[in-house]
Amino acid sequence: MKKYLSLITLSLFITAGCQTQPEIATLPEATFNHDIVIINSAQLNQYWSPQTLKPVMLNKRPDWLPKGAGKGEYYQTIDSNGNEVSKTLISSTPEGWMTQALLNKMPKQQFKPTAQNDKRLPVKVKLEFEVKRMN
Repeated sequence: MKKYLSLITLSLFITAGCQTQPEIATLPEATFNHDIVIINSAQLNQYWSPQTLKPVMLNKRPDWLPKGAGKGEYYQTIDSNGNEVSKTLISSTPEGWMTQALLNKMPKQQFKPTAQNDKRLPVKVKLEFEVKRMN
């Protein structure tokens, strides 16, 4: 009986040690096939369109969204593969309402090139945002 228990215990340890390791998500490296084109927000749809337009319903306020109302501006850089490479805060009102650390926590976006952007030119676009109080 002790022999069978030892074999069962040994087999449990062996199978537990053979489990696959969880995959570590890696972000793709930024690829720039051309100099970055600086554009304004009205021109973005001439170069790139969001991968998905489906709105995401959230159960609670995201931790990257500051409390209260405010507005701000930031630069977003999109590489030649349509990956958002960076967001850089320009300003926020009231001062300090949005920070670079909070902006970095925002979900990354994916884009697909438009028909006019067949060369997949990377862009840097100035975007504005505003959060209003709901009554």
